[in-house]
Amino acid sequence: MVIEAVVHRLLPVIAHAIAVFGDEHKAADWFETPLPLLGNRAPSKLLETEEGTLQIEQILTRIEHNIPS
Repeated sequence: MVIEAVVHRLLPVIAHAIAVFGDEHKAADWFETPLPLLGNRAPSKLLETEEGTLQIEQILTRIEHNIPS
């Protein structure tokens, strides 16, 4: 059940990133690139918590709609 819950939380975020960046490789690179916006942490590190996942979703939405951070 725990793995199932994690998958249900992460799959939409991963799909969102692929849609935003247009390709799985670009999305994967973005998830692994430290960002100043995140205190030089990679987005993938924030996916470990529900709060971090929500923050990543918000960032992806801002990128998607061309809203500066």
